[in-house]
Amino acid sequence: MSKQVNITTTIDERDGKILHLVQRDASLAQAEIARQVGLSTAAVHERLKKLEASGIIRRWTAIVDGAAVGAGITAFVEVFLDHPRHEPALLERVVRLDEVLECHHVTGEFSLLLKVRVRDMEALRQLLLHQLGALEGVSRTRTVVALSTVKEETYVAPVVEGRDR
Repeated sequence: MSKQVNITTTIDERDGKILHLVQRDASLAQAEIARQVGLSTAAVHERLKKLEASGIIRRWTAIVDGAAVGAGITAFVEVFLDHPRHEPALLERVVRLDEVLECHHVTGEFSLLLKVRVRDMEALRQLLLHQLGALEGVSRTRTVVALSTVKEETYVAPVVEGRDR
């Protein structure tokens, strides 16, 4: 599971600009980031290290087109647990499943909302029946398949201390 960020962590305008730049293009050279935010390369390097150490930057990664690599089906799976005591074991299993892209605790009738990406409908069926539905404590699931995706983004707009929205 991801590292928890201190809720009181604040970022200044330059950190906000750095976060904007690296989210849009993580391969951007630190010298170019420094030029765009008006800092030295060493200062940008230190700020990036602090953003990583604080958990604001969780990891560096490539964003892959699922359909281009054979995972053309996106679905959202609501998972209902019959008792909260089953949640730790379920979460431990879910975080190890490559098909599960996101796992959220949600309000309402269901306990968890999963975003999954699989090869085809048979792979979705296998995931639902043999990976998720077979887990102790899962009393039912409800699945919605995305017919198309208009927007799928990883960008998070940084909230900068002292800046009006």
